[in-house]
Amino acid sequence: MKIEIHPERDEKKYSRMIKATVDHFFLDKKINPETVVSFNFVSKTKIRTLNKKYRQIDQETDVLSFPIWENLTQIPKKGTANLGDVFICLSVLRLNAQKEGKDETEELQGMIDHSLNHLVGKHH
Repeated sequence: MKIEIHPERDEKKYSRMIKATVDHFFLDKKINPETVVSFNFVSKTKIRTLNKKYRQIDQETDVLSFPIWENLTQIPKKGTANLGDVFICLSVLRLNAQKEGKDETEELQGMIDHSLNHLVGKHH
């Protein structure tokens, strides 16, 4: 499994937790360990722009997921494949965590798991 985290400054603080969460998810869903997933930490401006462009919602959000595949069965079982991209706005995530009385890391872990589910075709 390859996890890409951008920008690197956020990688140092969260990389171990992100890797553990993705490892557990991939194992549970029987996803090929060579699969790549990309996490991008972005500003409020960037997440709002993406939300407006792709969801036609002109407001900030904490996380957006952009899958490559429509569902889990389409993801190649062998070789390298890209699962998709996740965009996370930490400042919005922090506000949401505070409102819900959660720890920032706990909230981020939940959002990563939620995003990975979107990348394999689960929607709400």
